[in-house]
Amino acid sequence: MKTRTKIMFGAGLLLYGLILFVALTFYRLPVEEILSGAINRMTHGKVFLTAEKRSFSLWKGHRLERLTWTIYAGNSVVTEPMESLTLSPNLFRLFQGYVPVNMKGVLPEGSFKLSVGVSPLRGLKKGYATIETEGIQIETLSILKSLAQREIRGKLMGRFDFYGDLNDLARADGQGTVTVEDGALDVKADALGLQTLPFQRLVIPLTFKNGVADLRGGEIRSPLMTGDLEGQISLHQDLEASPLQLKARIRPGPPPPEGQAVRSPVRGRRPLVIELQGTLGSPLISWTGDLP
Repeated sequence: MKTRTKIMFGAGLLLYGLILFVALTFYRLPVEEILSGAINRMTHGKVFLTAEKRSFSLWKGHRLERLTWTIYAGNSVVTEPMESLTLSPNLFRLFQGYVPVNMKGVLPEGSFKLSVGVSPLRGLKKGYATIETEGIQIETLSILKSLAQREIRGKLMGRFDFYGDLNDLARADGQGTVTVEDGALDVKADALGLQTLPFQRLVIPLTFKNGVADLRGGEIRSPLMTGDLEGQISLHQDLEASPLQLKARIRPGPPPPEGQAVRSPVRGRRPLVIELQGTLGSPLISWTGDLP
């Protein structure tokens, strides 16, 4: 009887998810309002979405065009434009017990893919989210500039997977890696004699657990230097107020060939160690060692 009950419960759950999925994906519901409301709840009233044009296709799903994201970051209000956002079904995830939606967003510079699913019974308390970015020019993102309070340039690529309770994204568990190529960072370290830190490749792997973003194995590479990154960020709902403790070790010279150990600095010179403390919105920079 127990086995039969479990089978019936599973079948009922799947049927409920199928009905809800079809209603949300194929029926002409106000998808913009539904999506904006879900995003607003997940971000606790910090993100709103509007679109100028909407269209519908039975098999491709919903398409929103000329969108505007309104983001409340601390005391600032930032708007991000998006050319289009397409929502389509994810049948494979449906049979895993989720109500799933795939999204593809096209920005003025670059694009991203987002796959989200929630439990038919528990809603946002049990779900998953996977985001992939491709070719996004960081300097075009107003929200990043607002949070970092400095110029960041380069081409952004990456993937992150989150799972668990999506009611508070700052507390969701997950992992992923961000890669930025052909970029530069305005470090604003006047006393250090260093205004901009150019690089060919910046790799930032992150693990999210219990509200902490853990950075291990990060690296920065350019023809003039190589370095490694590590540290933690304690995530708050107000991202600007998130405390950080990050460290970068910079060594002069080009990176070693693949498979070879990092060479020691020139005799008499110490690697430059830059530490970032404070918060994401107001980082405090200190250093020891010698400039590359």
